[in-house]
Amino acid sequence: MSTDYQSARVALGSRLRMLRAEAGLDGKGIAERLGWQRSKVSRLETGKADPYQ
Repeated sequence: MSTDYQSARVALGSRLRMLRAEAGLDGKGIAERLGWQRSKVSRLETGKADPYQ
């Protein structure tokens, strides 16, 4: 995996975290609204998962 790719995932995760916080949601709240597992939200926010998986 390229460094640029990983940097983009981390940037996306940071943006998701910021938007979630601005919406007043915690990880569990956004996961419920999106129909995702809480762990998926966590992995996305930390850049450990691809958004399309």
